[in-house]
Amino acid sequence: MSRDCFTPYDWSRSFLLPADMASNIPLRGAVGMLGAHNAARGLLVEICRHTGAHPTFLHYGETVLDHGAIIVVDVSATAHLPNGEPLCVKTRTLHRRHDDDARNGDWSISVDGVTYPGEDRRRSPSPPMQGWIVHRLVRRPTSS
Repeated sequence: MSRDCFTPYDWSRSFLLPADMASNIPLRGAVGMLGAHNAARGLLVEICRHTGAHPTFLHYGETVLDHGAIIVVDVSATAHLPNGEPLCVKTRTLHRRHDDDARNGDWSISVDGVTYPGEDRRRSPSPPMQGWIVHRLVRRPTSS
């Protein structure tokens, strides 16, 4: 079911989300819309593509810090894996006023509430790469 909810057009990086899911941003992009919203939709589409999950929820948020010197973008993407288990992915990206100020950890990811500092980066990976990272982390065994 999960792979059937997207069409080949979605894989072409248009990142269209199904109408039956919840989101605080538009499910489809259009000319003149924020590219950041397209990247957020892309995260959810690519998570589903790489894990076989079905999308259910997307939340995008921005916070301005230090008088605009830093903009924090938080994206929460929720889907259900083929076995029915929920999958919640959160990314955080710090955009700094001066690109030279970028540092490791400006992009971070958590999956189902578990943070992965080893995945931190200076800049956010592309949505397809983020989907692959989630795929790899979901398959990683956890210690009890």
